[in-house]
Amino acid sequence: MALAIAVAGRSCRVEPPGPEVTVHDMLHAASTGDRDTVYELLAPATRARLEAEAHHATDLVGATTRYSAKDLISIGASEGVAAPTDITVLEQRGDRATVQVVGPAGRSLVQLVRVKGHWLVELPSYGRSL
Repeated sequence: MALAIAVAGRSCRVEPPGPEVTVHDMLHAASTGDRDTVYELLAPATRARLEAEAHHATDLVGATTRYSAKDLISIGASEGVAAPTDITVLEQRGDRATVQVVGPAGRSLVQLVRVKGHWLVELPSYGRSL
């Protein structure tokens, strides 16, 4: 009886979502224009770069307009854009992961970091001035 309870308890354990779920959620949020969710799914380093760029943009316009990090998130139209055909974790080591997104337009790699148990998208060049 105790063995049955122990086995049943293990099978009911809920695993936290993997990095591929975060990538899927990010793509869905971007396709629906949900800038708030896109921002929430970004890793702290990416958010920090966007915050710095927002402050810089505000300084450039003489503070007549105040920009936030979310204002700098650019979401393009997704009409006519085919959904990915595959989202796969290629590598996961500790709190870092690489996910491959495959679609009609080709393949892309997405880097993620786990922060407080949640996978977040790290965009190393996003939010950097050119």
